[in-house]
Amino acid sequence: MAGILYGIGVGPGDPELMTIKAVKLIKQADIIAYPCNKDGISIALQIAQDYLPKTAKTFGFYVPMNVDRQAANQAYDAAAETIAEHLDAGRNVACLCEGDAFFYGSFAYIFERLDDEYSTKIIPSMPAFVAASAALKIPMLIQNEDLQIIPATLDEAILIDKIRTGSNVAIYKVGRHFSKIRKIIDHLNLLPKANLVEYVSQSQQKVTCMVNTNEETRPYFSMIIINKR
Repeated sequence: MAGILYGIGVGPGDPELMTIKAVKLIKQADIIAYPCNKDGISIALQIAQDYLPKTAKTFGFYVPMNVDRQAANQAYDAAAETIAEHLDAGRNVACLCEGDAFFYGSFAYIFERLDDEYSTKIIPSMPAFVAASAALKIPMLIQNEDLQIIPATLDEAILIDKIRTGSNVAIYKVGRHFSKIRKIIDHLNLLPKANLVEYVSQSQQKVTCMVNTNEETRPYFSMIIINKR
């Protein structure tokens, strides 16, 4: 009998923000799969580290992040093939994903390759923008407000339109696109209403009003929250 594939969101960074269900399934898993960088380091694995069973085997997969998706697709193909081998052997696989598995999550690409042939279950979790709202102590939404959630990788004209029209905005994938985003926010006279949140909920969390930032590149785990009220 084939094993079950679990897509487990481990939350934004603080291990105590993981769900009880996520912890339970991780402790019961035969195989722990996780995305990692080229040096084998995985934030998702670090978050869940204290909950890993001693008997579980781990499997990290590196996915190159660039405009050309060919290399990334090949990496996901290889990871899915290895996971499938474990499932065929009857092993349950917990695939960890920082934040939520289906919210800009790497697990979505594993899921689309394996869901047709194997039993899969998705364990939802707290996305980073929720943790950022708590860190800022600013309600994300009240009354009839709307929320625009956008990646900084979009074209400038699209970014301007979405930031201008949304009541509140959460901008993901800031990193090397920070300078572009800062210029747009400044152009729209929204710097005082915007905050940069780096490493949200983690020990090195840092919150900075956009007025007090320059145009330097920011860490990969950075996001911008704009509250217009």
